[in-house]
Amino acid sequence: MTLVNTRAAFEKAVTDAVAAADNTVEMVYDNMVYKTPGKTKKYIIMSVDFAQATTQTQGASQDFYSGVIQCNIYVPRGKGSATLSAIGEAVIDGLTSVNDSSYSDTFSCDPRVLDIVGPAPIELNDSSHFLGLISCQFTANA
Repeated sequence: MTLVNTRAAFEKAVTDAVAAADNTVEMVYDNMVYKTPGKTKKYIIMSVDFAQATTQTQGASQDFYSGVIQCNIYVPRGKGSATLSAIGEAVIDGLTSVNDSSYSDTFSCDPRVLDIVGPAPIELNDSSHFLGLISCQFTANA
């Protein structure tokens, strides 16, 4: 198990769910160089922040990752909250898909999410977009 595989497991789960719901939504990841999409684009900025890397047992430590995932959903202003809600549902479906008993762990990290918060809508002054925040804690272990 690696930090890269753990990040990839969550990014793929969310990306696949969002693409299935609306393939016009651009995914932006915090660990990649990106240019902010234009005023008329729907996009998500996904960040995976690690808080813990090991668990001490009765000997050598074991890999155990935990932290917080945050997805900032941006939809063009004036399109109503239905678009934000639909994309938010897809993000939540992607996050919770790793907890499903049928999830295929191709990244060998046993990813799990805990309680999901959001989408919390935020109206940004002087912005072309409406923002919704979704966050949750996660764990992964070998």
